Amino acid sequence: MVHGWSRDTPAVKIAVSSRALFDQTKEYTIFKEQGVKAYTEYHHAHEEEILEPGTAFPFIKAAHTVNAKLKEAGAPENELFEIVLMSHNQADTAGIRLIRSIHHHGMWCMGLKIDQMCLTDGASLVGYLKAYDITLYLSSHTYEVQEALKAGFGAAAIFPQKMAENQSVDQLRIVFDCDAVLFSDEAEQIFQTKGLGAFLDFENERMNEPLPEGPLKPFAVAIGKMQKRLEDANFNPSPIRTYIVTARSSSHGSGIRTLKTLRSWGLKINECNFLCGRPKGPVLSAIKAHIFFDDTQKNIESAHEYGVPSGHVNFGEGVSSRAHSEDKQSEKQEGSGSTKRPQPHEDVATESVDFSSQDEGSITGEVATPGKRSSKRRK
Repeated sequence: MVHGWSRDTPAVKIAVSSRALFDQTKEYTIFKEQGVKAYTEYHHAHEEEILEPGTAFPFIKAAHTVNAKLKEAGAPENELFEIVLMSHNQADTAGIRLIRSIHHHGMWCMGLKIDQMCLTDGASLVGYLKAYDITLYLSSHTYEVQEALKAGFGAAAIFPQKMAENQSVDQLRIVFDCDAVLFSDEAEQIFQTKGLGAFLDFENERMNEPLPEGPLKPFAVAIGKMQKRLEDANFNPSPIRTYIVTARSSSHGSGIRTLKTLRSWGLKINECNFLCGRPKGPVLSAIKAHIFFDDTQKNIESAHEYGVPSGHVNFGEGVSSRAHSEDKQSEKQEGSGSTKRPQPHEDVATESVDFSSQDEGSITGEVATPGKRSSKRRK
């Protein structure tokens, strides 16, 4: 057994939707233009046809590569990562094809092992996240991602995109934005409502106070604990590397508060990039990231331009951290009568995000109108 591991080492559990994991563009077109019956018949007729990788595939593949390295070194059977495939599909519609595709890529792509699957025939997947003990939920269904965030789970929307083929083959590389991703959107709200000067004063006055936690803080901390165990097990270089790429500047209060917040959490990020409003795409491309998490569509678009797989964390006012998940879950249950229910196959039929008309405000000093909070948050 690898030094530093014990048999009760907790796994990090990631739920990924079928459309996030596999490219189902053709299937989506059939569903949209011809309906459920034609969609089902197509899957049945093509059950032997393997689905190609989707946007989340490089991240999931890299996670399993980490697992493979640990097993080779004698780590216990409880894996570093566990993956659950979740889908609104009915089991008979696409289940067999999904299983065949997982098996195929597991044979040829360095251990894509997915032993757990949840197929709900249109029922919401959010209620299953707690049952499966999920740390991070990746889905193409934007509404359900928002519901997961409100329930206190780390979640991000994943959409079809062109991807570069330059991701690292030796390390899992995860990139986080700061505000409204690792941190709450407290500072962003100050900027949007009061302007840049008020934001800078706010950060300077509170530079020694940790920022409140955001939706992906639990996932980042879990990854940090993995890295510590890898360090204790003498993995050098580590098969996991973490990054921050933020539009924040490294100016006095803003930069110090960022780093002190991470320190207060015991979270050691390998590399931090304070871009002060510069486009994120070039830096993300240089990192060769497997996945990038951001709450701002402008930054997701910049990542897409460079082929970097990206997850949109649609977090903001009214969306709780896990610390308040019980209250939010109660509110959700009380209002369940008016809650939108996903339709069968909706994870296949969800439209891609439209980035064509985004505002340009930023807490880094880009032009924005003080006194009005944008519906699309900028960082």
